[in-house]
Amino acid sequence: MTINIAIVEDNSTLRKRFEQQFALYKEIKVVGSYATGEAVLASLRKTPPSKLPDIVLMDIALPKMSGIEATIGLKELVPDVDVMMITVFEDEAKIFQSIQAGASGYLLKDDSTDRIVDAIRELQRGGAPMSQSIARKVLSFVREKPGGYQTQPSTRSTNGNPTEFSLSDRETELLQGLVQGETYTTLAKKLFISPHTVKTHIKNIYKKLHVHSRATAVRVALEQKLV
Repeated sequence: MTINIAIVEDNSTLRKRFEQQFALYKEIKVVGSYATGEAVLASLRKTPPSKLPDIVLMDIALPKMSGIEATIGLKELVPDVDVMMITVFEDEAKIFQSIQAGASGYLLKDDSTDRIVDAIRELQRGGAPMSQSIARKVLSFVREKPGGYQTQPSTRSTNGNPTEFSLSDRETELLQGLVQGETYTTLAKKLFISPHTVKTHIKNIYKKLHVHSRATAVRVALEQKLV
């Protein structure tokens, strides 16, 4: 299966290198390449749903609009498109800002091309890939600071009652699957529904929990004892 990706990187040399490297992988197709966040958002606004990328690789340090700001705009515009940050930054603030913005993966630019392509495949299967050093920082930060990053302001305590968020039984079931780390494909097979139906339900769950990413949805589910 072909995975359509778009690249957002202001360094033209690096952007071109990504394009050339990805061309060596038959299942990866670059359908868009942009130097700014403004450019990718303008392009996606005009792109028919059938032509949208599956995954956008997003640099953080972009001119004017940052990659984090662009991710927020992109997820509002096309919620079903996954975003993976490709960056040189390892600090906790940018990691969690990216997650809250809606990014589903976080890799470093010095990761090998094979590692990045493996992460693209993992993300397409419903995973949440991170560089090993980033994953260690996330685990360390969460252990040291329970509730280490803020969820969206409108998320409130519910004393473990999913009905407070208007979650249906099916949505609660799917949320349980997300917490357990199951992929969209696995959930579809388990519940005898299509992966597209799973994505639709997940999008509704995000809206009801006032979050933009799987990681934040899991966090809210655990904090509020929804599963």
